[in-house]
Amino acid sequence: MINDSDILKARILIVDDQEANVLLLQEMLHEAGYVSVSSTTNPCEACGLHRKNRYHLILLDLQMPVMDGFQVLEALKEIEAGNDLPVLVITAQPGHKLRALRAGAKDFVSKPFDLAEVLIRVHNMLEIRLFHLSGILESEQWLKAIFDQAAVGVAQMDAATGRFLRVNRRLCDLLGFTAGEMERLTVPEVTHEQDAGLDAAEMAGMRNGSIREFALEKRFVRKDGAIAWVSLTMSSIGPPGERPDSLVLVAQDITARKRLDEHLLQAQKMEVLGQFSGGVAHDFNNILAAISGYTELSLISLKENEAVRKYLGSVLQAARRASGVVRQILTFSRQQPQERQAVGLQPIVRETLDLLRVSIPSTIGFDVALAVNAPTVFADANQIHQVLMNLGTNAWHAMKDRPGRMRFALERVVVDAAAAAAHPGLRPGTFAVLTVGDDGIGMDAKTQARIFEPFFTTKPPGQGTGLGLAVVRGIMDAHDGVIAVYSEPGRGTTFRLYFPEFSGSVASAEDPAAPVPRGNDEAILVVDDEELLARLGEEALVGLGYRVTFTTRPEEAVGMVEADPGRFALVLTDQTMPVMSGLVLAGRLRQLQPGLPILLMSGATASLTPARLEAAGVLRLLPKPCSIRSLGLAVHAALESGAPVAELAIS
Repeated sequence: MINDSDILKARILIVDDQEANVLLLQEMLHEAGYVSVSSTTNPCEACGLHRKNRYHLILLDLQMPVMDGFQVLEALKEIEAGNDLPVLVITAQPGHKLRALRAGAKDFVSKPFDLAEVLIRVHNMLEIRLFHLSGILESEQWLKAIFDQAAVGVAQMDAATGRFLRVNRRLCDLLGFTAGEMERLTVPEVTHEQDAGLDAAEMAGMRNGSIREFALEKRFVRKDGAIAWVSLTMSSIGPPGERPDSLVLVAQDITARKRLDEHLLQAQKMEVLGQFSGGVAHDFNNILAAISGYTELSLISLKENEAVRKYLGSVLQAARRASGVVRQILTFSRQQPQERQAVGLQPIVRETLDLLRVSIPSTIGFDVALAVNAPTVFADANQIHQVLMNLGTNAWHAMKDRPGRMRFALERVVVDAAAAAAHPGLRPGTFAVLTVGDDGIGMDAKTQARIFEPFFTTKPPGQGTGLGLAVVRGIMDAHDGVIAVYSEPGRGTTFRLYFPEFSGSVASAEDPAAPVPRGNDEAILVVDDEELLARLGEEALVGLGYRVTFTTRPEEAVGMVEADPGRFALVLTDQTMPVMSGLVLAGRLRQLQPGLPILLMSGATASLTPARLEAAGVLRLLPKPCSIRSLGLAVHAALESGAPVAELAIS
């Protein structure tokens, strides 16, 4: 019999081009008691050394210059009879495991490796090798060692029924069943229903002897219901061409890789969607600018007909709401920066609930309690709107197949030290707490632990991206807020959002009824490639007492200023235009007339940083669409102010 003393005297060769790896393995083997360990960092020497010394085991790296590990394996086949290669592959390329085993390697370890695992595999392989060389082919011990120590799931199956006859520990761990439970199951019973017929033709070919082996990727269903993706290889046992009695299944767990692939695909989809939505938002912004601008002009011109003024007021209100939706799209596509300011949450919540109410069936009731004493917070109103829409939509989906009620509350909450300790991330202080609850299906603890993970969703394929709650979490983090979740299966879910009270000073609100300062017949140049919007700018500013020239071609604007540098008192330009952007135009005009005040308008402002505006000589950035009142105030301030450019530039 082979004993430990014989194993420790076995001849071992390490083949790795990295000296540090060789030294690590040598030290590990020497400390374990192995007395005959050789090494080479030149893979071309491996076959010559083995032919001379006939090593009992070779530890082989795959990724090496001049001659890689697969070439070494092919060369060793010329030395070892029957392709019996005593090779343990150790590599940082786990994706090559199956290829290495097919090339003749007896086992495989991935870098970075566990030293104890390598020593166990070395011991087992040497034990088997020494048994073989000593003439003892005790098949039961040999098969048991290979079967039990395999790094992948292995099973013997009945060819006719597909029932598992023998399974190794790795396959049991992969599927979550005990060996006894596995031996009462068949392959179809652990296969995902959508993959049930995936290998039907191949299995039929194996059963009649026309196919010896095949490989594919498919989904198994674990005992706990979770999905396990596997790279599967099936092989026949028996003479070629005959019907086999049994089959060998080898399954490698690739769930993590598949999840990463799916997330990458989702990320690519979201990137494309973001680019598309950004383009759509830009065009829609121009349409909204025309709708809201000409509606404002109509309201200014129409003084008598109160009914029509009321209708136009409704159009303007709808346009402003649509503008808010566009800002959300731009935020999603990362073309709109966060715009936090001191706000009260009550009007934001009411407006969002109005929108939710018309989008959710009347079978779902709303219970609303909004406290008037909720503190002021420092927040982006559009992102708060997005949070509420996401949570409200999720609550509706939790009750979609039956009537139910949703609860919305806003309150002032003072958190003491004890309460703060009960919620990670929460600190003592005063908060505006927004609550969104439902009496839907609820969640178990396992689901709750994952709900904020990007791309995690409990919805069926095609019905959810898994981004909603991840976005909510990101927004709350950006607002220095905290989310508390309470849920039980069958008893609904409640989200409590803690927004810290704003401690800074709140700027006094501008009086919307105060008159807009009028111009003094100053000459203004308006540049916008959309003629409808250029004419809108002209009419709005003429109505405010300015003399206006407009053009839809930025290069024509350059020519005008070049011909007469003192002609215009101010330039108002769009940012996104063909041939020349607003920033480039501003830079050209400031070279021709250094003191010329320039205002820039844009619907997508994320990339328009104060530094870029200052470098181009832009005094102020106006959002698009912009009300006539805001435009008039900005133009008046730019003409009257003697402040440096950097002080007026905003993002």
